[in-house]
Amino acid sequence: MRALMSRSRWTARRSALLLMLVLPPAFGLTACGGADSSNSITVLGTWTGEEEKGFLAMIDGFEETTGLSVTYIGTRDADAVLASGLKNGNPPELAVLASPGELREQAAAGTLVSLDRALDRKQLVSDYKPTWLDLMQAKGPSGQPHFYAVIVKAALKSAIWYSPRNFPPPARRVLTSPKLTWDRLNTLIEQLTATGRSPWCMGMEDTSNSGWPATDWVEDIVLHHAGRDTYDGWVAGTVPWTSPPIRRAWETFGRVIRSRPTGRGALRSLLLTNFGSAGQPMFERPPGCFLEHQGSFITGFYARHEPRLAAAAKTHPQPGKDFDFVRFPPLSPGSERADQVAGDLLAMFRDTPEARRLIAYLATPKAQAAWIRRPGSTAISASHRVPSRLYPVAVSRRVATALTEANEVRFDASDSMPPVMAAAFSRAVLEYVSDPSRLNHLLRQLDTVRTAGAG
Repeated sequence: MRALMSRSRWTARRSALLLMLVLPPAFGLTACGGADSSNSITVLGTWTGEEEKGFLAMIDGFEETTGLSVTYIGTRDADAVLASGLKNGNPPELAVLASPGELREQAAAGTLVSLDRALDRKQLVSDYKPTWLDLMQAKGPSGQPHFYAVIVKAALKSAIWYSPRNFPPPARRVLTSPKLTWDRLNTLIEQLTATGRSPWCMGMEDTSNSGWPATDWVEDIVLHHAGRDTYDGWVAGTVPWTSPPIRRAWETFGRVIRSRPTGRGALRSLLLTNFGSAGQPMFERPPGCFLEHQGSFITGFYARHEPRLAAAAKTHPQPGKDFDFVRFPPLSPGSERADQVAGDLLAMFRDTPEARRLIAYLATPKAQAAWIRRPGSTAISASHRVPSRLYPVAVSRRVATALTEANEVRFDASDSMPPVMAAAFSRAVLEYVSDPSRLNHLLRQLDTVRTAGAG
């Protein structure tokens, strides 16, 4: 069992299995540990570091209960490893998919195994709201919808973060008011801008995936200003990028950018700042910025930051005291409420009884509680059957409440679009940040990609 392995044995086994997945069968290697493969399940994912420890905490209970062995392969190149395994006819039993767009493509192509036999539908209906159940389904080769994934953990993306310790008290009362609207937020932004400092913390860099923090901005504006129907049509490719509501969302984001210090150097800094460090100036005194639009996973980055003035004492920002959030405001009072979310989708690529048992277990509140209750964990369960008291801090409990009690959520739009469309979106938004005057050209280009995909 994995839990009993020494660290050196575990590292060696994981490295060997990684080779088994990327090398063709002709090399004579078998997946899942060779002769003992009938009792072993391989899971491929992008979780490393603390996230990997969280997932291993989930599967500890499964191994102890069943006597089966789970081998987890965590790598940031999981997409490439999975593609190689599929090409060689040697995929892992279970793998985390990068996006719902990829889930739909793989399901339609017949690459995925339907989870209808593995999952207890009545139990799922009891544990998850319909809006989350919809995100776990896709249409198979026959065109009929089936369960093809389990959302192992989720994140709230419609969130605006601030530092209660550093945020001006009068402005904080406006920000945290239940009556906060987009117009009231903009008035607050103007007041903060008058202090001579940037109201918004922003960073667009993320190695090979730069630009997604900006796409998140556009997506939230579309969802909260144009509404769910427009958002859904835009994701599905039936609402053009050049249509008025989508254009307005880009222009609104452009005004957010212009609320920051301008100039060539400032734009370059925005494009080169890593998303994980963009919010650090919130915690300095005086703060270098006041607000950040970011997913709930950002709290892991906040908690590791060492403010300059406190570095000697090795203190880190504390949830509730140094960082907290409000939900992205609607365009006007009484507007329909829907939040943008993200999640890690675990799907089955090889159908075995052991794999079915594992994925059914990972969908349960018991399994997901093992990850979210770890000290310092940023993981959130989409299941409303996971007790909120298990979350280690109040901020996480509030995020969980927002996710599990929401009647309507929408998955991150770019993640839900076909991969080619999503990549074009990320490139375009970086170009827009560099030169907002090119908006018309960029939107026409995106429509060209959209129509080509539809054809």
